[in-house]
Amino acid sequence: MKLRVEEIRYENIREFGDMRLDFTREGSNETHHISLVQMPNGTGKTTTMELIRHLLLGTKLEEEQVREFAPDPEYAPEYAPSQGEFVMTFATDSIRFRIHMELDYEMGSVQYRHSYPQREGGGTDSGHFLPLELEDALTEDFVDLFVFNGELTDDFIETGHDKAENALKIVSRLDRIERQRERIDRIVEKRQEDSGAKTSQGLKQVRTRLNSRREKLQTLEERRDQLNKDIKQHNSTIEDLKEEREEIIAEDKEALERYKELEEEIQRLQTKLQSDAGDLLDDMRRPSALAADFNEDFSELLEHMTILKLPKSTSEEFFNELAEGETCICGRELNEEHREKIRKNAEEYLSDEDIGVLNTLKEQLRNTADVEDFESRFTSLSDTRQELKKNEMEQDQLDLDDPELEQKKQELTEKIESERNSRNEKQEKVDLLTTDDKGQRERFDLDWKTNIPEAKREVNKYEKKVQQASDTVEFSKQADKLEEIFDEFIDRSLSELKERQIQETNERLKQILGLSEVQIESIDDSIKLRGKSGSSEGQSLSVAYAYLSTLFEGSQVDMPFVIDSPAVSLDHKVRREVATIISGLFDQLVAFVISTEKEGFVQNLEPMQHDGFEDIQYYTVHKTDTPGVVQKHTDHDFFMEFTSEEEEATTTVGAE
Repeated sequence: MKLRVEEIRYENIREFGDMRLDFTREGSNETHHISLVQMPNGTGKTTTMELIRHLLLGTKLEEEQVREFAPDPEYAPEYAPSQGEFVMTFATDSIRFRIHMELDYEMGSVQYRHSYPQREGGGTDSGHFLPLELEDALTEDFVDLFVFNGELTDDFIETGHDKAENALKIVSRLDRIERQRERIDRIVEKRQEDSGAKTSQGLKQVRTRLNSRREKLQTLEERRDQLNKDIKQHNSTIEDLKEEREEIIAEDKEALERYKELEEEIQRLQTKLQSDAGDLLDDMRRPSALAADFNEDFSELLEHMTILKLPKSTSEEFFNELAEGETCICGRELNEEHREKIRKNAEEYLSDEDIGVLNTLKEQLRNTADVEDFESRFTSLSDTRQELKKNEMEQDQLDLDDPELEQKKQELTEKIESERNSRNEKQEKVDLLTTDDKGQRERFDLDWKTNIPEAKREVNKYEKKVQQASDTVEFSKQADKLEEIFDEFIDRSLSELKERQIQETNERLKQILGLSEVQIESIDDSIKLRGKSGSSEGQSLSVAYAYLSTLFEGSQVDMPFVIDSPAVSLDHKVRREVATIISGLFDQLVAFVISTEKEGFVQNLEPMQHDGFEDIQYYTVHKTDTPGVVQKHTDHDFFMEFTSEEEEATTTVGAE
């Protein structure tokens, strides 16, 4: 199914008294390839995106949420409408329909109605309506993928966020299977409550302890998430301060040249340090590589297992099954004495599970790693760290000839150092919260009240106690088995989907976008690019957009892409790259922008051709001198010449 947005209409919603945005070509129901809606900050851009999401989902809003959309009575005290309406017209392959979102500001309520423009007689029907294919697909998470905040795009690329992987789960509906899996725990808990306990008081006490540990775990995880958020903010602030410092240094050409040389060397050393440390950790996980004694012991164990011909080819289960039969495999009839003898002798054989474990062990022993010289690698890591620190210090202490500029630079350097110290302190707290290293836990006296892995173990321990107390152990085991089946299905499915998604996105980047040098290497929560050091920010963001468009192609619904602020945080060079790419990725693109985004982005969009003209539509929506009155223009020249003084004064865009 193909879904397109044909029209948006406002009536008595915040700044909008009566406004209509038509995204169709004149004289037809075909939508424009690209529709640009320029709205200065404070005009209603964020309001529009919020309303689109609510309308698609049929959200039941709270009273205060509804009243927040009411026009400000300060603008027109004599005219305070009690109701407002937001309407969207959609088209699919076979049907056109409208959804009406009716807001009652006095009652603080919202009602949904729907209508069919092609039907004779008109009129609306009550209730929120979507075609069946859409009703099943448009979950809140799915809507957030195509009604998109452009400032969050880079969260898809190597950030530690899980947006890329979650998007794949949402489109493939694996997220629904995950939710079903989560229901198992609730069913088990309900069964435990219904079954009662061997002693009700005992169950109550154990449950109380379990709940306190769950609450502590949740608190620790929230603390970790907040610290990670703060760390990200510190990193962002550091980058802003470094850019400001670099602008000052740029006034001293000689100092700037040295600064850039040091920056390149710092980036190279950071990449090398991360790569070498990762390789070292991977190699140290193989005990046979750590010491010659380990290596010899493993070789000796393999030799003994081979001599003893372990595991035995016949398992314990074979004889237990034989004892249940009427006759032996030799044809002789079995009596109870024979059966008892077979069962007793079966204990001398290994089980199928033991055989599997030993076979795996033998295979691992055959691939024993050689002993490595880790000391030299540690020394190399230490040298790299020292060299990195030396370059960072030189960069921070780079002197300028102009005393005034030097003073400003020093102040910025001190701020950067302060941000780094705050970030590092919080990173240390995160490390202690999340470490699962026994030595560190003992050294810092960490327990379930201060450490997440320990809290999880404590929760697991008391979950088992609850199971035992409620006499539902067997039921819980079956639930665990079902959870394992879900987990295995999700892991296998996700692995195959990732492989296919990587292949299809890379093919699109290579054949359609002409970025063959920028390719996805893996999807591990976020997207990891192959040879990331060689790709620009614009190319990275283009990969994220290409990833989303490929996802939509693989879904059951071909979606439009409605994006807020696609270029507000990008410098001009990156804007040009992203504009060229995003134009060819979506059949319908509706972008809400502010005036400062035009330079670099709007100028470089490459829309499809229609009747020999570029299929792009320009709207400018802005406030007037009359409070509460908003005007709309559809002229291209007005769009390009329009400037919001407020945005020019408050928005900083990097130089070209």
